[in-house]
Amino acid sequence: MGRHIEGGAIIDSADVKGEEYLPNRGVFLAGLLGRARGDGFGLYRGRIEPGKEIAREVHEGSSETVYILAGRALGFVGDQEVPLEPGQVMHVEKNTPHGLRNVGDAALEFLVIGHPDF
Repeated sequence: MGRHIEGGAIIDSADVKGEEYLPNRGVFLAGLLGRARGDGFGLYRGRIEPGKEIAREVHEGSSETVYILAGRALGFVGDQEVPLEPGQVMHVEKNTPHGLRNVGDAALEFLVIGHPDF
């Protein structure tokens, strides 16, 4: 996965295979940075097929930040539903129920940062 350079790494995210994020069918995540590499946070590239979603979940020890790259989403934070479009960021504090649904006709593409990694 990528190549190490002095003081860092170069990662081509297209080379990192995404896996289905079960039990959420139609949701795929590819881990780019994270605990396995010794990083202090996790960085994931995600894709959600139309009509699919990441069901509400809670990270007890991590906050989560989602950056929408392409598509239309509905974010869930606690009891709130928030429409999201490309260029928008949804930040979720630790211990807060949250989820993400693709409400568009095309794949929803996004980045996720978990701090610390999930």
